[in-house]
Amino acid sequence: MKAKYFTAGNFEAAAGLATDYFGCNQEEITFEQISDSADTEEIQLIAIYGTHREVVNMDASFGIYYESDGVYLEIYKERGAGYKLEINELTKYLERKKIISLNNEAVNNLVNSTFGRVKIAAAQEQHIIGEDLCVIIPDDELKASVVLQAPEPGGRPLSFDDARKIVAGAGVSHGIDEAALRQVIESKIYDTERIIAGATLPINGEDGKLVFHFSTDERTGSPKEIFGSGGRVNYRTLDLYVRVDKGELLLTREYATEGQPGITVRGKYITQKPGKEIMFPRGKNVDINVEKTEMYAQCSGMVEYVNNSVNVSNVYEVKGDCDLRIGDIDFDGSVHIRGNVCSGSTIRATGAVIVDGCVEAATIIAGGNVEVKGGMQGADKGMIEAGGAVSALYVERGKVQADGPVKMDMCIHSIIEAGDTFVVEGRRGAIIGGRVSSCGDITANYVGALSNARTEVAVGVTPRKRARLQLISSEINKLVMEQIKLNQLDAYLTNTKGVIDAQKWELLYRSSIENRRLNNDNLEALNAEKEILEQELANATQSMVHVYNTVFSGARVLIGQNSYIVKDEISYVSFKHSDDEVVFVPCELTKYG
Repeated sequence: MKAKYFTAGNFEAAAGLATDYFGCNQEEITFEQISDSADTEEIQLIAIYGTHREVVNMDASFGIYYESDGVYLEIYKERGAGYKLEINELTKYLERKKIISLNNEAVNNLVNSTFGRVKIAAAQEQHIIGEDLCVIIPDDELKASVVLQAPEPGGRPLSFDDARKIVAGAGVSHGIDEAALRQVIESKIYDTERIIAGATLPINGEDGKLVFHFSTDERTGSPKEIFGSGGRVNYRTLDLYVRVDKGELLLTREYATEGQPGITVRGKYITQKPGKEIMFPRGKNVDINVEKTEMYAQCSGMVEYVNNSVNVSNVYEVKGDCDLRIGDIDFDGSVHIRGNVCSGSTIRATGAVIVDGCVEAATIIAGGNVEVKGGMQGADKGMIEAGGAVSALYVERGKVQADGPVKMDMCIHSIIEAGDTFVVEGRRGAIIGGRVSSCGDITANYVGALSNARTEVAVGVTPRKRARLQLISSEINKLVMEQIKLNQLDAYLTNTKGVIDAQKWELLYRSSIENRRLNNDNLEALNAEKEILEQELANATQSMVHVYNTVFSGARVLIGQNSYIVKDEISYVSFKHSDDEVVFVPCELTKYG
């Protein structure tokens, strides 16, 4: 389909010019009169050569004509469902035509009026457009593409050397695929974007990591499978520690790597992300090499990895009950009580505590896991604190605080805080009265009782961890203030060197170095712990409460800051957080699955 404006003294003359121009019959042309000036006694027609269907939905277009009195631009408006004029296409075409003394104002006025004919330059010889190459580079400079632009009839073809110069002139200097560029030039596929250069992407560094040479999975408190029982497990026996020999390699550290920078297609460097260094764990009864890359056991015994600390210790064993005959126990290691822990007794251990019998109104504080193979009759005085997992047959009127998972068969009128999951799913699997809270999921057969005993279960973050986060923030502020004082001391030492007594100056100098080292180590450890706690707070609403059997009336379920009070018995449900409220759905866990 073609279009053009024609001007003559009357319609017949203008139509004749159109038929001569298009070389067809008048019936094949659609005419539309544009103007009828009384001053000039001339009319202007737009003649459109094409089928009726093409004319009805004609796209907007333009034409440039070199005539004896000047260069003219014609714009033909779209019709029906046709597309509007692409202004950028017109602008690029005018640039490629290299028209001398182009009247940009006349061009803009015609574009704004959307159709018509206007003189845009004085008479001149027409520049025949040859093949050209348009280089496209996005802002990130990760690639460079080219579009081969078609020539006009008789236009000069583009050589490969010319193409390389155009690409270089656009600033592309890296990652050029010359074979792809040559293919673009030789294929003669016009107006199609093709990638001819790519950046070298940066290689990010790898984070440092610790490689443990002893099993850390066994300290999770998972129950052992009963041999030959067909998959049944014994909830009273857990894998709580691993034995090691003196001089045994415990762990190695691999340092973080820097990575490699990348390069854009314009030759600019792309900064890579260096790997994050990992903090080397603290330890007790261990030997560390000078480079802090290897850790060895200093003695034979048991090894635990708790709170970013690797501890090797012997086990203190009591062959019988822990009562007045034994007294309180405070041991740097693990404690194994072969009998019961009687009322009034206190056991403190930096490692694990294992009790083969029962615990009465006693106190057990462990840095690692605690296993009570019997149960706990706390009489509202008994307490267990653990830096790892806690396992017990039952807890009645007692208090349990654990940084790891807690498992038992029954919990009666007790206060439980689990730093991980809390599972009550043995033969009875009931939580009756009291308050239980867990950073992870809570799983039980029953919650509450027919007597409507006030029972509260909460998941998210335990109150103790919230308090710990506040304490850590306070301690970090104190250490920062101490750093300011150390900086003041350094300034004082710099100004007084050679002025005050040399021995006194040396003592102050050594003290400053040691205090700064201790300050930095403590600050690093506290910031690491703070980061972990803040992450737990951010995910506080992800935990759920799963009940395989019944939740009785009077029970209260809390997730994060929201709660749900059970008014009628509910069976086989999971409570979860959704849209700032606690809701329940059919249980999403398979029992013992």
